[in-house]
Amino acid sequence: MTTMTSEQHQAVEQAGGEPVPIVDPQTRTEYYLVRADLFRVMSELLEEERERQVIARKARRNAEVQALG
Repeated sequence: MTTMTSEQHQAVEQAGGEPVPIVDPQTRTEYYLVRADLFRVMSELLEEERERQVIARKARRNAEVQALG
């Protein structure tokens, strides 16, 4: 695990619990620092949404097959 720098710590403290945008100076890729508990919640929500999308696609395919059959 990488340790937070003093600058990042200060930014997190100032953000008051909100995600903190950071930029990789070499690639100019933007990232966000978020608390681990919030990251876990967001990850679970994204996984649930992916599962809903898979179910919806399967339901549409089944409906199309039944309409043809």
